[in-house]
Amino acid sequence: MKIEMGRLYAVVTGDIIGSSRMASPDRKRLLGVMQGASSALRSFLRDAVPLEVDIFRGDSWQLLVARPEKALNAALYFRAFLMAKMAPKRVDTRLAIGVGSVDFVPGDRVSKGDGEAFRLSGRALETLKGYYRMTFAFPEGTDEQVSLAVKTVVCLMDALVMKWTPKQAQAVLAALEGKNQEEIGRGWPDGPISQQAVAQHLTKAGWHSLLHGISFVEKELVRIC
Repeated sequence: MKIEMGRLYAVVTGDIIGSSRMASPDRKRLLGVMQGASSALRSFLRDAVPLEVDIFRGDSWQLLVARPEKALNAALYFRAFLMAKMAPKRVDTRLAIGVGSVDFVPGDRVSKGDGEAFRLSGRALETLKGYYRMTFAFPEGTDEQVSLAVKTVVCLMDALVMKWTPKQAQAVLAALEGKNQEEIGRGWPDGPISQQAVAQHLTKAGWHSLLHGISFVEKELVRIC
């Protein structure tokens, strides 16, 4: 992939929680779901996600986002996809979003790339405390107030996401794609459900608060990137 020097990218690095304790059939299923998440994500954010999600070591993954302001959307989408599609298993992922320059990405293997955004993302994931599952990392020189505000908002959003049920994750997944409640209900995987049922799932998932958080982070990243 051709990298534009002098511009910022976002790299999302993640790993699946508790994957080593999964039975072999569940691990095989997980790989298929992660691949499905990659395809769906690229369809959802085609202009921001130029390459497939790179899955390595069976339970680790890395994503390059060409428009950093869309990195949180991409991360939440991938996380919601896993939680919804791995039901009835409760599956979640830790992830860290690093914003910075990128030196190179050979071919289509994101995990083989290097640069500031890669290093920030990797280090942030390594130091992510057990009670958090999602964080941001910014390069030196970033406005400290912006950095702190974004990290705080994402931390609070993370607390909501950790409590999602698979049905709540499914509702959020479709809402992130821009579908309204009637459309979400008509396209429900197990068969159509009512608009009221969709609204209930979204409310319990904290969707409206999450939407404010996404909007805030997106605006701040547009401003600094």
